[in-house]
Amino acid sequence: MIGSSLRRTFTLFGMLAALTSQIGFASAGTLGGINGVVKDSKTGAPIAGVHLKITSPSQTVTVTTDAKGHYIAFSLQPDEYTLTAEKAGYATRTFTDYSVYADQTQQYDLQLDPGNSEPDNG
Repeated sequence: MIGSSLRRTFTLFGMLAALTSQIGFASAGTLGGINGVVKDSKTGAPIAGVHLKITSPSQTVTVTTDAKGHYIAFSLQPDEYTLTAEKAGYATRTFTDYSVYADQTQQYDLQLDPGNSEPDNG
């Protein structure tokens, strides 16, 4: 009885592993991502709560930095992206020409200048 139960368990795990590997294979090579940390340009301190709008001709995604200033965006189509960062008390910045490649996560750390919230295309 124990042998039969053990055999079923191994069979179930084997089937699950096969299914998981097929799903991973099917999506491999199609999507990428970006991540990074947003910091204060004067102090170097991470900035929590920065709203990032990540846009390309193929899609738009929004994310918000966590308590350590970290952001991450997965499932992005390979393309050239523009990142717009907004946070009260900081100048809004737009960062252009950030590449996303299939099967890779690029790291793009950003800096915001304290002050007004006027757009800056730098």
